[in-house]
Amino acid sequence: MNDNLKYATKLFGSATFSFLKINILGQLVLGLLSLISILTIVFQLSGQSGGGPAHAGGGAGILFLFMIRPIGFPVVFLAMLIIPFALFSLGNKYILSKTINKLLSDKGETILFPIIDKVLNKLKSKQPDLLKQGTDKTKLKLKVIQEIRDTNDNKWLKKIIIYGFEKVSLDDVDFTDKNVSFTDIIKNKMITGLKNVTEPSRNFFWIMLGIQITILVLISTKII
Repeated sequence: MNDNLKYATKLFGSATFSFLKINILGQLVLGLLSLISILTIVFQLSGQSGGGPAHAGGGAGILFLFMIRPIGFPVVFLAMLIIPFALFSLGNKYILSKTINKLLSDKGETILFPIIDKVLNKLKSKQPDLLKQGTDKTKLKLKVIQEIRDTNDNKWLKKIIIYGFEKVSLDDVDFTDKNVSFTDIIKNKMITGLKNVTEPSRNFFWIMLGIQITILVLISTKII
């Protein structure tokens, strides 16, 4: 038990560190490139117009940049809006996928599977009607997810289990069959969903970095 706790602490500590690294360092690098692109436009225009946006107010300065660089500035502006959200979303997916693959290959049966059993058995004892004939499968999924969130387990474990369960389809489950264990069926589907999570790649970050560098080069050479 202590070994499992030590392993979980180390694994989820690493996941938290990766989360901070991507969403602080990564955002800082990409944001800095956007800022350099904007400053490059401002300096280029200032040299041409004897002041240009440097002497305009905030809103007027932005409007001026849109008018003078109708392609370059909107591209930088959109990148500043879209890339931080994309990095946050894809970064979280990358960390979760990496943690899932590592956990399943190392300690899935001793750490993850017992928690799934606990959640489903608790739900079955509290709300047995959910697993009876005529059950609303959408309602069942929502109840299971809420039950997972209400547990006192590690937040990363809860994220992993919910991630697996969201991939589960219950459309082929016949809840009228009294000869099968629905908790086992749901558990097996959750585990299968988690095992189907592919090994993650960091390419998303390098692609975003490449986009930002390309924009900066195009701005610097006045191509856009």
